[in-house]
Amino acid sequence: MSKLKALIIDDNKEVASAFSDVLRSVGFDCEALLYVKDALTSLAVTVPDLILLDMRLGQDIGGEDILQQIRANPRFDNTRVIIITAYPEVAELVSELADLVLIKPVDFDQLSTLSKRMGTLDVKHRIFQFRDSVTQLFNQEFFVTRLEHAFARDTRRKDFLFAVILFELHLSEPRAPHVQPEVKTRVLQEVASRLRQELRSTDTVARYSEWQFAVLVEEFKRPEDIDIIVRRIQARLKNSYPVGSHTYHFAVKCGAVIYNKDYPLPKDMIEAAQQSLA
Repeated sequence: MSKLKALIIDDNKEVASAFSDVLRSVGFDCEALLYVKDALTSLAVTVPDLILLDMRLGQDIGGEDILQQIRANPRFDNTRVIIITAYPEVAELVSELADLVLIKPVDFDQLSTLSKRMGTLDVKHRIFQFRDSVTQLFNQEFFVTRLEHAFARDTRRKDFLFAVILFELHLSEPRAPHVQPEVKTRVLQEVASRLRQELRSTDTVARYSEWQFAVLVEEFKRPEDIDIIVRRIQARLKNSYPVGSHTYHFAVKCGAVIYNKDYPLPKDMIEAAQQSLA
């Protein structure tokens, strides 16, 4: 079986070389390009399995333009794109088009793990399997992966704060035993849309289970920030959900846990958030 191909587009030669080393170590055949013109020439004749794309390329055509061209071309429907940027505000603009956003400085261990998982997916279909098929949010597997890396970062940075927030929806009106499948799909997609609007692109948002959503918030300043996020999202999710001729209302339970040494493993932190749902 031939190697998966990766294209790295970054105008910093040392960074591009380092990324190449990481991807080659997990089995990718890499091409690193520093100039937009060379990248566009390569994309005209090849279809990489994975693209690492820097947003600030310092030229007339930037990373956002390249990303738009990639997503507009059906040739790249199965190409996964990881955005690399030092500017979270830039990530906000393109997060819907990228499979993953990493903020510089990039943790090489994290990049290695994520790239390896992408490379071991079913090559025949090459479907990006980190997203929930209904909401297009991340799925439980990917959420746990990101939480594992947050634990690893904590061992290297004493000032690193991260938290897990769970939101669970329960139908309150109309009083039906269950929601019809087509209604459920519409409501879940609307919940996902509201979460995306309320959270940063650098936060990891996942559909964790049937009616439960999980958020990993990293790099916040004060513990009080989590309370603010929780109240804001609860208010947004409690709003009505009109579908067809009916309007549905949901009660929202929330559980939030800020990491501390009482949680030796990621699963302990998730269990604590589950237990605090109220």
